[in-house]
Parts: sequence; C-alpha cells; structure tokens
Amino acid sequence: MEDRKTVLAKAIDECLREMYARSQPMADYDNIVEEYRTGKIKNDERVYERHYLSQDEYKYVVEKYVNKYNIKSHWKEDIEVLEEYLHKGGHKDKYIKDLEDEHGHHPGYRSYEDVPPLKEQILAIMKDFDCSDAAAEVGEKIYNRVMETIACCKDYYRFDREEDSFRATIALGASPTSNPDTVRKWWKENYNVDVEITEHNPLLLWEQDYYGDEFEEIMVDEYGEDWREHWAKEWELEKQKRKEEQERRHKEFIEKYGDKSDNKTE
Repeated sequence: MEDRKTVLAKAIDECLREMYARSQPMADYDNIVEEYRTGKIKNDERVYERHYLSQDEYKYVVEKYVNKYNIKSHWKEDIEVLEEYLHKGGHKDKYIKDLEDEHGHHPGYRSYEDVPPLKEQILAIMKDFDCSDAAAEVGEKIYNRVMETIACCKDYYRFDREEDSFRATIALGASPTSNPDTVRKWWKENYNVDVEITEHNPLLLWEQDYYGDEFEEIMVDEYGEDWREHWAKEWELEKQKRKEEQERRHKEFIEKYGDKSDNKTE
C-alpha cells in the first residue's frame, strides 16, 4: 500500500501532466521531465514560459486533483460550524418514545430539539446560582473565553498543511505560465513562430470533463447549434460579476484603510 507521501507525489505529477496537456501549445509533461533529466533542457531554462494556461483553467485542474486525492482540508470549515453552533445555537437529536392514547399505538421516532446559543446557556446556569446583575457580565466573559479558546485551537492546529504544500508545489513549480505574451515572445524569439492562443470558456471545463466525447452533442441538444454563443454570453456576465465584486472589495478596503496613493510626499 502506498504511503501518503507517495500518493501526494503522484497527485503532483498527474496535475502537472494534465496542465501541460491543456496548455497552448500543448506539451507532454513526461517528455519535458525526460529532457531535463538527459540535459536536453538545461536546469536554468524556464520551460513553463513556453506554454500558456489561463488562471481559470489552472484553478480548475488544481481543484480537480485536490478533490481526487482527498487533499482538501476541512479542518477550519468544520471548526467554524462548531463556532456558529455555539454562537447562534442549533439543534440536537431527540428520541420521541412510543405511546398509547385513545387513537391507538404511536411508535417512537427520532426527532430534534433546539439548542440555545452557548451564551444563553451560560447565563441560565449563572442565574441558577446568582441572581445579581453581575451574573450577566460573568456569563459574557465565560462565553468569550470559550470562543477565544476554540479560535486558538483552530489557528494552532494546521491540518491543512498537506493542501497548502500541494498548492504551493504546483504554483511555485513548473506549471505553465498564465501570461500569453510571455509564451508568444518565447516562440517568436526562439523559432520565429507566431503562436495563436485561444481563450477557452472556463464555464465549460467541468461539463467537458463530465460528458467527455458526448459533450458537443449534448450542448447542441440543450442549447441548439449556437450553444457556443450562449456560453460566451454567460461568461461575459460572469466576468462582469467578478469585476463588480472586485470593485466592491476595493471600495471597502479604501473606506477601511484609506487610499495610500493620496499619501504624497512633499
């Protein structure tokens, strides 16, 4: 049975192999590795500058292998569920016993009941022992200390190291560049070739992988012969949403921290 280190190395190889297969111009990753090994490609040559892969395609391939090899860490998300449960309250299982009444026998069944927010539970306990006004203040401090302790636990334990390591290896390694001008320049300078680069619609990435050879047939069935135009419009709308979200975040940043560009020196 393969150990985890071997599995992660395999995931990295497969991820880079697919990236180069999708890149423009496409390349055989195994052949690149072999050419590095034999010295045909020098160690200081930036082979990734010869091949283009958009940021959206790059993210798609990374997520594909994060999911395939169960590299995704759920630690912080799981702890945040607990934090919300304590802060807002939630539900817990409750078994309703069977009973007999004038309508006959009613079998037992599993149900649930509400769980109050932790702060309310602490305050209720405090009031059981102390009815003074200080009970609310003490209860608040206990609640804050509990939540602070959970936050410390969440930030201290790094169960996401595996995911971080995988993402960093791909990002800082030999993955294809996301700058099309760099690729065009390299091929022009080295082979006097004008490389044509097509921007693929990232909204179709999952569909293409899912439907495989039947992809185009299914697209025509669902959207007609002009299905490419349909998805092009959808992508334009998505880009507009991204732009608006970016502008919103930038505005929030300026409102919170100020515009550093206004701090001109005399």
